[in-house]
Amino acid sequence: MLGESGFLKNKKIWVLLGLECLLLLLGIAGLFGRSGVVVDREDAGRLIEDGVSLPAGHYVLRLYYAGEGDNLGSFGVVTESDRHRTLLANEASVWEGDSVRECSFFLTDSVETCKAVFHLSENVEVQGLELHATNAGQRVFLFWVIAGCLLLNGILVICMYHRKHPIPMEKQVVGFGLPALMVFASLPAFVDYAIYGADLIFHMRRIETLADAIRLGELPVRMWSVWLGGHGYASSFFYGDTCLAVPAVLRLIGFTPDAAYRMFLVAVNLATAWVAYISFKGCFRNRYLGFFGSLLYTLAPYRMYNMYNRAAIGETTAMIFLPLLVWGFYRIYTEDPGKKGYLWNWVIPVIGFSGVIQSHALTCEMTGFFVIVLCLILWKKTFRRRTFMVLSCTVIMTVVINAWYLVPFLDLMFADQYYFGNNAGMLIQSRGVYPAQIFYTLQAGGSSSRYVENGMLEAEPIGLGVALLFCMFLWLVVRRYKCKETGDLIVQDKKKRAGDIVWILTVIALVMSTSWFPWDFLSHANKVLASLVGSIQFPTRITSVATVLGVFVACVTGEKVICSQWGKQKGWTGLGIIGAAAVLFGGYQLNDFLLTRDSFLRLYTPQNIGSAAVLGAEYLPLDADITHMRNHAPVLGNGVTLDGYEKKGLAVRGYVTTGEASYLELPLLYYKGYRAVEGNTGEELALIKGDNCDVRVLLPEDFSGQIRVWYAGMWYWHLAEAVSVIAGIGFLVYYGIRRRRISKIVCAATDSRSESVKAGV
Repeated sequence: MLGESGFLKNKKIWVLLGLECLLLLLGIAGLFGRSGVVVDREDAGRLIEDGVSLPAGHYVLRLYYAGEGDNLGSFGVVTESDRHRTLLANEASVWEGDSVRECSFFLTDSVETCKAVFHLSENVEVQGLELHATNAGQRVFLFWVIAGCLLLNGILVICMYHRKHPIPMEKQVVGFGLPALMVFASLPAFVDYAIYGADLIFHMRRIETLADAIRLGELPVRMWSVWLGGHGYASSFFYGDTCLAVPAVLRLIGFTPDAAYRMFLVAVNLATAWVAYISFKGCFRNRYLGFFGSLLYTLAPYRMYNMYNRAAIGETTAMIFLPLLVWGFYRIYTEDPGKKGYLWNWVIPVIGFSGVIQSHALTCEMTGFFVIVLCLILWKKTFRRRTFMVLSCTVIMTVVINAWYLVPFLDLMFADQYYFGNNAGMLIQSRGVYPAQIFYTLQAGGSSSRYVENGMLEAEPIGLGVALLFCMFLWLVVRRYKCKETGDLIVQDKKKRAGDIVWILTVIALVMSTSWFPWDFLSHANKVLASLVGSIQFPTRITSVATVLGVFVACVTGEKVICSQWGKQKGWTGLGIIGAAAVLFGGYQLNDFLLTRDSFLRLYTPQNIGSAAVLGAEYLPLDADITHMRNHAPVLGNGVTLDGYEKKGLAVRGYVTTGEASYLELPLLYYKGYRAVEGNTGEELALIKGDNCDVRVLLPEDFSGQIRVWYAGMWYWHLAEAVSVIAGIGFLVYYGIRRRRISKIVCAATDSRSESVKAGV
């Protein structure tokens, strides 16, 4: 097809392909360039006193030291260069308990003088210094070459195809509109720093930990060894990391931590725009309405607030999948249950629920509540045999496919008491917004959530925004309009009822996000309710559900408008004005983020992220003291000696002898799943929770031998992993076969119609 259009005969195309191949070869050749030790320990004095000349590239300065104390200082590099941002580096902090620290940095141009600098306390002894060159810069260059070639070639192929077979205007609008929407929503990411939010360091630490786990092949990640001074932290059990694989891979390629984070934000915006378009187009069978819904959802004030103001990556990522749930349940409750293929309607909500579960458990809890309310409202349809089968399959398949995550999550949650258990008694009503904030139009980048003390002064931008609010009111006007194009009154009634129900659910969600909803009364009414209410922490989180429901109302309103007596032209003009309002007010909000946020982060050295960014320490065992969670030596019980102690991550080895029955406490935070064995015989040793919640190994009297302690997890966790893998592969294979059969049937029917037409002619 492309050959017929002269694609392969075009000399310019061949020149372009030649240039691309040359760039690819240069990128690949760069991987075999200079790497390894540049300055060794014997020559370290030159690096400190006179400096060294270095070409552009990525380097790692490694410090060998010994020292004790809470604040040991930092070290890094300086250069002499007049060029803008030649050196991309931070000083790396030095911690007690380590003997080696690294400081990584980029040089964007060659420099004549690069020196090591130290800001260390007096009790730190520098034992050595090395400078290593890596090929991270070449990997980043090759990544951009491949990405640029794919993008450019894709655009050229589409343009050549369009010349031969003109693409319909509606597809052009979507094809150019979604990337443009992504770029517009990502404007605060197109800078050389990350806008600082309350959750930023926590999520950067998660990304860095996942990158290390992928590098070492430790998947799936169960326990993060680098957290809390090497004690380990079980955040991965309770907070899904699946979507963070994207920035983690970017870190492995060689991008700096803040660059990988900002690129991930761009990817999230693109995924949100695309998934929202697919979902709302699927609901209304109209590409323009799908794009209209995608525009309103992607630029929703609360989503932008989560992404840039709070850096709440978990909630923001979960919002990618919420439109799939709207689409899935819309199909379940509006399609004819007797229709062929109806029983496969569980697929879309399973994908949606899985994405939410793997991103943010609290969003899944809130979404599940509204799904239950929907099922109760439509109880007659819910308990139809085939509909109930689809709903049951949705629950079962969601659990089976996510068993690898849910089984360890539930097992660990009930195995101990954690700080998030304190949320059960938390009164959250004061954290709700004022009703006035729901109707707030100019969504700025405020940072205050203390509404009780500060009112709406510098309030966080929480609400639906002017475009969705207008559509909510407009629905009350147009809901009774009859569609001229569709004479089927049953179909029109279904759309009207769907709009009414979702409108009511949206209002309920908005009311629940306010300080007027009786959250405190519910907390005092029942222990179960207190636990559920407290886990939400912030009623404003329900705005995410209100947003996706409000976008559905906007789309069904738009469908009513364009096919009513107003006419298509006036209807689309009206929707265009609403979309323009969303862009205008969204641009104001994004601009405010860039101009008024008073702190930002340029992070080039991952070692500077730290190990104690655990936010509210929700997943810390209740009897653990976070101030104790730093590097320290093992604690020996009476009569215990320890030789050859070695700790790598969450694995410990050492030779232990005892006289009487005693114990050995290790600098590991106790969670269910640790094992201890005698190294030679494999005999199991008992483990219990020790002081400050450290892992305590119980030793029998007259014990002498090598012990090994590591985090092994539970055998049934691995069984759950196998179940999820088998279920996922089985589903993909069966669904692929089914789609192939449907395609063959459609092709056969098309060929038959073509032959009939020819015969008739």
